[in-house]
Amino acid sequence: MPLLLILVVIFTLSCEEREKVKVKVDVKELVGRRGCPFCHDMKRKLLGPSFYEISKRYSEKDRDKIVESILKGSKNKWGDVPMPPQKVSKEEAELIAEWIFNLKRELSEGKK
Repeated sequence: MPLLLILVVIFTLSCEEREKVKVKVDVKELVGRRGCPFCHDMKRKLLGPSFYEISKRYSEKDRDKIVESILKGSKNKWGDVPMPPQKVSKEEAELIAEWIFNLKRELSEGKK
């Protein structure tokens, strides 16, 4: 019986880890499918700021601002080129915002 319990715990933990990885991959794919890389690069400025620049400027308390910018567009935040509203759901915009905050954490931990 204890062996069965241990196996259940191990299986549950491994499923949780796989789900975390899946979410990261799905969000990065979502960013690509939605056309974000046409204006945003990971590390360098294109028409818009890089994802790393965005992650450095905002803190997690600004989550709603980032989600709103994704959904409604923004202007005069990063220069003269406005960002048009993106065709994503609110849930997708929230996932992208969380992904951006994860980039900030990776930078602070020295991962690139």
